[in-house]
Amino acid sequence: MLSRFKPAVSVIFQPLTRKIADVGIKPNHLTALSILMGLGASYFILSGNILEGVVFLLISVFLDALDGALARNENLKSDFGGFLDSVMDRYVDAAIIISIGVHADQIFLASLAVVGALMVSYTRARAEQIIERCDVGIAERGERMIILIFGLLFNLNYYSLLLVAVLAHLTAIHRIVFTHSQSK
Repeated sequence: MLSRFKPAVSVIFQPLTRKIADVGIKPNHLTALSILMGLGASYFILSGNILEGVVFLLISVFLDALDGALARNENLKSDFGGFLDSVMDRYVDAAIIISIGVHADQIFLASLAVVGALMVSYTRARAEQIIERCDVGIAERGERMIILIFGLLFNLNYYSLLLVAVLAHLTAIHRIVFTHSQSK
């Protein structure tokens, strides 16, 4: 759902992406920083330093949005860059969800949430080999990150993991049904 705002985000980030490109920073550089911040967030969450974890996670999410905007705004898109970004996002997703699960003593629930998050991405990738676009569903990455961040901030980790697990699996199922309805 939030992915529909990508064009607006690109416009908002345009002055920043122009300056970043002028100094030679590429989208893949931001992707690498994003994963480092995401893994740092995971470390802080596991250490019980939730506020630091949230700050690092917010930076990671910001950098992830910025790398795409930089690629779009400065004509730096590449097939490999899109692939790398997607793969690194899955690593960060898994690290964050697992760290929350360990911190909250909810490993099984975190496992369900990780599988759901991975299936959201996988169903889209496979569907788009059959149909043109499959970005339907209510729990794409942005929505899942918002839920997890609020859960961390308000110590509602059980509920945020449960919500992510349920919504992610519903999104994957929605994509399966949508692909079936659109395929020939």
